[in-house]
Amino acid sequence: MKGFTPDTHIDAEDFRLRFEQKDVSFVRAEMDEAGVVCYYQSAEVLADRNVQAWITKTLEAFARKRVKERLVPRLLKMAKERGISVSAVRVSSAKGRWGSCSSKGSINLSLYLALLPRHLQDYVLQHELTHRLEMNHSPRFWARLDEVCDGKAKALRKEMRGYNTSFL
Repeated sequence: MKGFTPDTHIDAEDFRLRFEQKDVSFVRAEMDEAGVVCYYQSAEVLADRNVQAWITKTLEAFARKRVKERLVPRLLKMAKERGISVSAVRVSSAKGRWGSCSSKGSINLSLYLALLPRHLQDYVLQHELTHRLEMNHSPRFWARLDEVCDGKAKALRKEMRGYNTSFL
């Protein structure tokens, strides 16, 4: 990990982050509709390993909140529109995968989905919902996914490879 610096920023649709120097006694973060602002007193304080760990943990909590507030309702709406049942939705801190679906109908979404553009978030949501119909990646799975991705499922999968599951 490179670490957070005063110049670090994230500008995703559902997760914006900026750092602002301010006369504060400790590093703090605030979240509103526009995103997260992390206040710090000096670059030296910001560079501290414990502060870096706290920032990562805090941003993960904010990202988890964003996914619960914005992506879970979209997933459930998509499921209803497609007539697909979902037994539970959980938000995980998985870094190795964007989402997963169990044979019992439970869908897990990575909190890192908050960092993706909306069209790729929707691709992941539709991908996991399609697993409720096909628990594999067969040609039939891709055909069903193509139906809800305007025939672009594999192109979207390829585009996903340009993103990673980290804050830096």
